[in-house]
Amino acid sequence: MYRIPHAMSVGQWIRQLIAKEDTARNFYRSREWRTLRAEVLRTAHYECADCLRKSPAVYSRADTVHHEHHVRTHPDDALSRTVIEGGKLIDNLVPLCFDCHEARHGRGKHRPHKAPLTPERY
Repeated sequence: MYRIPHAMSVGQWIRQLIAKEDTARNFYRSREWRTLRAEVLRTAHYECADCLRKSPAVYSRADTVHHEHHVRTHPDDALSRTVIEGGKLIDNLVPLCFDCHEARHGRGKHRPHKAPLTPERY
């Protein structure tokens, strides 16, 4: 497991990773990210935020935490739960299921659709 070097900010470390390896993969292996990711998923009760917004809402298990401010383009926000965008405070870290995460990135590699955890009962 990787650790962010004490002498660097997270943004500096990610920029260095991208410059050396053309990827931030090791950031996602860091203790700091894994701890924060687990906390975000736990706080959201492992529910996909995008599936909950559908009409009718469905409950799908979130297994991914999406960065609204992508790590490659906004490395200083990589460990920030919230960010300011357009003068508004928004969630930077969004719990998503695999399919919704793929859709957010415009990728079509969807897993076979799983039944929702429970139907909406409101």
